Amino acid sequence: MARPIVVVSSPMHEVGIELLRQTCEVREVHYGVATDPQMLDALRDADAVITRSLVVTPEILAQCPRLRIVAKHGAGVDTIDVAAATELGIVVANSGDANALGVAEHAVVLMLATLRHVPDIHEIVKTGGGFAERERRVFGDLWESTVGLVGFGNIGRATGRMCQGGFRSTLIAFDPTVDAATMAAAGAQKMPDLDTLLQRADIVSLHLPLTDGTRHLIGARELDLMQRDAIIVNTSRGGIIDEAALCDALRTGRIAGAGIDVFEQEPPPRDNPLFALKNVVLSPHIGGATLAARRRSSLRSAQAALAVLDNRWPDYPINRDAVRGHTRARLA
Repeated sequence: MARPIVVVSSPMHEVGIELLRQTCEVREVHYGVATDPQMLDALRDADAVITRSLVVTPEILAQCPRLRIVAKHGAGVDTIDVAAATELGIVVANSGDANALGVAEHAVVLMLATLRHVPDIHEIVKTGGGFAERERRVFGDLWESTVGLVGFGNIGRATGRMCQGGFRSTLIAFDPTVDAATMAAAGAQKMPDLDTLLQRADIVSLHLPLTDGTRHLIGARELDLMQRDAIIVNTSRGGIIDEAALCDALRTGRIAGAGIDVFEQEPPPRDNPLFALKNVVLSPHIGGATLAARRRSSLRSAQAALAVLDNRWPDYPINRDAVRGHTRARLA
């Protein structure tokens, strides 16, 4: 009997690959774009696809007659057309909270690096000017600051625990999907709206998915509500912040700084205006790139693929209710 074919479209930890190889034919095709001829050839034969950043469009899905699941090696599924997959009976799943702690750690790293001007000071020290600079600059504090969490899912809560437990931060949060009692149990005060959070927070940290409703959630108006000495950190998705508005706010000193791990266009163009600013700390979408997080994501995405191929639901389905009962899904 032929083994099911699993296409892995980006590098993943060997623990997941080894699990898949026990029962499946694994094809590792790392071409980055689904329209690459070799990638398309592999996808046409696939029973399952595991991807980190591959853009999965309706046109691509239409060419995959055997495909039963697209498993995301990570949390965000904004690169996958979930509606198109659902219409075809294809399960979409992610890795749940596999990378939550890694992303939360990185959010705290960006907070500290931005508050202490680490990249800029690093360069100044190498030119001999750092010790004079320390007398002229005023650095920010994470200790006993007010941290505003926009989004209170796994990553937002983990970030809050680290800030509260390690730095005695006061937590305020805004997430219309989470009630005040749940937030209070996690040590955060629910804000009535985003505007109130932006006005009160010393540090604004974004932890929400990119959807039509959250795209450019933070624009010029929202940045103008923030305190002048406040900073904003984004480890979620680049499109949540209007980058042009952010650049203007940073350039004019409307806010003190920003820590950015994600961009509207990835990779960003070399002329991205953020690159010219000294009050911003940048990293290339590495929040969930720790060894432990990659191992967990690899294992969970492999387990998701194997579950569907065995006619079982994966642990973290995105479209379970919508795809239930479809003939291709063949899941109860």
